[in-house]
Amino acid sequence: METENKGRYSNILLFDAFESALSYLLTEDSELFEWHKAKISIAHCFASHLQRELRKVLGLSLDPSSKSSLALPQNMKVDIYPIVGTVPVDLLVHDRKESRPLAVVFYNDYLNKSQMDRLRKLQGLGCSLVLAVAFLPQKDYILIYRSNGPRIDYYHFNKQEGMSSLFMQKEMDHDSGDLQLSLGIKTRKSRKKKNHTISTDQ
Repeated sequence: METENKGRYSNILLFDAFESALSYLLTEDSELFEWHKAKISIAHCFASHLQRELRKVLGLSLDPSSKSSLALPQNMKVDIYPIVGTVPVDLLVHDRKESRPLAVVFYNDYLNKSQMDRLRKLQGLGCSLVLAVAFLPQKDYILIYRSNGPRIDYYHFNKQEGMSSLFMQKEMDHDSGDLQLSLGIKTRKSRKKKNHTISTDQ
């Protein structure tokens, strides 16, 4: 049965679907992270998981026999490697016109300032929720960056526990340093992850 969330692409629902898709990527497609130059395959699999998880959080049927089992409200599509303005992204939820609820970019390591500025530019181009994923093969967590107006929010996603938490915000327009948060505002647990080495270089 469809719920009152149908068709509402709020940032909360988008992040929830994104986080679930990331969990499935790590469990069901873990072998991709052992491949050389696997970024395209990772983006493709993540897009498939995200499409399904978006339907879940929007309260839509997942019945494979339905002709609309993969369709999203408001004619939204999940595309990989589109261009927004002049800025390339790895994954975009959009109506292929002006509405862009979610943009995602993938990295293998920590983002530098120019890469974080890229996230802010995407938000300025009308992407409602802009996220970057740093897979960090040397760590037991994935770092998720979110463009949030003048700030960048940092989330830790624990690879083994499937839990994420907001732990820091950084002001980008002022030399005020990092604002440390003592309480993670979002915690979510999913299935346990396999140990694996991640490589997403193109």
